[in-house]
Amino acid sequence: MRVLKEAGIHGGFNVIVEIGSRVNKSYFQAPSESVDHAGKEYIQGRFPLLNTKKRIEDFKRLYKNLWIEIDESKLDLMKHCIGVPYSKKPYRNYFCTNEDDADWNFLVGKGLAVKGESKVNAERNCIYFWLSRQGVEFVLNKPISEEFYKEL
Repeated sequence: MRVLKEAGIHGGFNVIVEIGSRVNKSYFQAPSESVDHAGKEYIQGRFPLLNTKKRIEDFKRLYKNLWIEIDESKLDLMKHCIGVPYSKKPYRNYFCTNEDDADWNFLVGKGLAVKGESKVNAERNCIYFWLSRQGVEFVLNKPISEEFYKEL
């Protein structure tokens, strides 16, 4: 499943759900940044492809990512953290840097990353950061299972 957005008329947005070759599109005049509050009937009314509880849960997580804006350099850091530039599939999830690193602390603030609690190297003030499940889904633009996330 992929969830995308495109500019619509009058300042609204079309939200697009792709599952395989099937596509649903729905227009939102003033979209909220989350649909966690929306019920099953409302979501299925807008996106008939979302016909299972799992698909609806995946959609709700991916929908939040539509409204997160980050620059290319931060996206590159996130990709490097999970090893995507070097492999088609993520194979790790850690990044060691200064605990005051502005980019990583920005990602933590957006809910895309997690900051470790203990220093790896006290002399250099280094600490581990890693992507949250939402952060990995943001980079890959697709849902991942909790099991897959824990294996990273």
